[in-house]
Amino acid sequence: MRPTFVYDLAWVCFSCLLIPVFTLRVFAQSETAGEKPSVYRVKYISDNTVYVDAGHNADLVEGMKLSVIDPPPDNAINDGIRFRGYPHVAELNVVSVADTSAVCEIISSAGELKIGELAFLTPNSAEDRHLAETAKEAESYPILISFTSGDPVDQEFRATHVESTAEPPMGVMRARFGFSYGGINESGMNSTQVGMMIDADMTHIGGTYWNFTGFWRGYLNTSSASIPGASTQTLTDLIDRTYHLGFTYQNPYSPNTYGIGRLYLPWAPSLSTIDGGYMGHKIGRITTVGAFAGSTPDPTSWSYNPNQQIAGSFVSMEDGDFNHFHYMSTAGLAINTIDWRVSRQFAFFENNLNWKRYISFYNSMQIDAARTSPYAGGGSNPTGITQTYNSVHFQPIQLVTFGVNYNYFRNLPTFNPLLIGTGLLDNYLFQGLSGDVRLDLPKHISLYTSIGQSKASTDTKKSLNESYGITFGNIGHTGLFLDLHYTQFNSSFGSGQYESVSVSRSLTDTLHLQVLAGIQRYSSPLTSNSSSNFVNATVDWTIGGRYFLEGLVGYYAGNTLNYTQWSTIFGYRFGGLHK
Repeated sequence: MRPTFVYDLAWVCFSCLLIPVFTLRVFAQSETAGEKPSVYRVKYISDNTVYVDAGHNADLVEGMKLSVIDPPPDNAINDGIRFRGYPHVAELNVVSVADTSAVCEIISSAGELKIGELAFLTPNSAEDRHLAETAKEAESYPILISFTSGDPVDQEFRATHVESTAEPPMGVMRARFGFSYGGINESGMNSTQVGMMIDADMTHIGGTYWNFTGFWRGYLNTSSASIPGASTQTLTDLIDRTYHLGFTYQNPYSPNTYGIGRLYLPWAPSLSTIDGGYMGHKIGRITTVGAFAGSTPDPTSWSYNPNQQIAGSFVSMEDGDFNHFHYMSTAGLAINTIDWRVSRQFAFFENNLNWKRYISFYNSMQIDAARTSPYAGGGSNPTGITQTYNSVHFQPIQLVTFGVNYNYFRNLPTFNPLLIGTGLLDNYLFQGLSGDVRLDLPKHISLYTSIGQSKASTDTKKSLNESYGITFGNIGHTGLFLDLHYTQFNSSFGSGQYESVSVSRSLTDTLHLQVLAGIQRYSSPLTSNSSSNFVNATVDWTIGGRYFLEGLVGYYAGNTLNYTQWSTIFGYRFGGLHK
């Protein structure tokens, strides 16, 4: 029979030993809480900098976040818990700490910051401070008692405080919504287009962890005077489909993450954009498992098909931070269908390693299972690597970055070649091994170049791939941005060259101009349009504080495609967002 009396006696003795330990610890915590302020005052404001009257004396450290509120009528100050429900004026980031003061930068604001307003730690930063204080206290005890199910004092603190201090997170609510009317003139055929534009930056909607961000412009109806329902796939339309817009849910207190809309998989962006959704569930501290599904609308994807769908699952591990060492490694299985008929079954891998700003390594790979095309005459492929991209970049000083890249495709890419001259396909144009250098000069000037050699199995000799560019960030303090780019390439799927220029300028605080122009020469089995010139220009004018007017003109002249496109957008804006 179990000697219960002996166990009970031992437990009573053990409890008696614990009582003074708990008493000392709780007493120490109460004294610390009394000595260290938890609510601070804004004592000085300068531009984007805010000074508060607390520093090392309140255990503040760089990187902590503070919430700012107007003082309540009774002006009472305690531990800040009672203020969690008050309207928040701003969120601050601590950038420098002295003994009794700290310098903060403004992350976001929902009102006017004033001297005398109250600031206190956000829940995450409050927990960081508590853990740091607990660690300091532990150093003062000669005997440490460990519990397999956690420290009872910490558990009690979390049960009584964490839930009550969880506040609705601060967010921003900025967006523009507009309706467009325009048309296309192609070879004497006129089409009219009616569409819509959404440009949103809405985070922590309604105090939740849901966000709605991104840009979308599309056409609700296209009609032609000659051919009803006819439409031309223009350069502007293709670029618009590379943008992302959707709802995401990211809660630091929940293991689940969701995304719905036009977006990429955060753990494997090499899969390109999907029109659909994903979900991830965190297991432990560093591991996430999840699934995704949708169509593939992005014409810059190497495996693009307008009638393609994708679905799959993944497991990802991520740890570290970008100020020290950070890594993310993802593996998964996916299936592609075209018109709901299976076209690919493949495994995908993605790895990203960073050590501060000095070294970054990136790798993506897709391995297909053996398959036979579902279409007559489509051929077959054995099991093997179908695509891989690898890059290593080294930045010894902030002014210079060196890189080495390797790119491989087993099959011909199916991206839309109209986009080559825009620079959106540069990652695919260089096959084989290449190197790149970027030099950031004073006066917001940057030089960049990539050089490599490419040789397909059918080539008799290697060919040189080269790319050069220069960017002026703020010419003569005028706010004019200018980028000039030249690329010459030769690969298994095509060869050619392009020159492009991109210009943007804020003519006034309410009037903005953007122009993208280029010349493209391309010889490939992917397209018969081997020569083209293009210009896309956008003018954006803010009317008052709530409305905007946007005009767009596109011109494209090729040997098989010629058109002029125009559109006007009138819409409503709030929160100060400008695209």
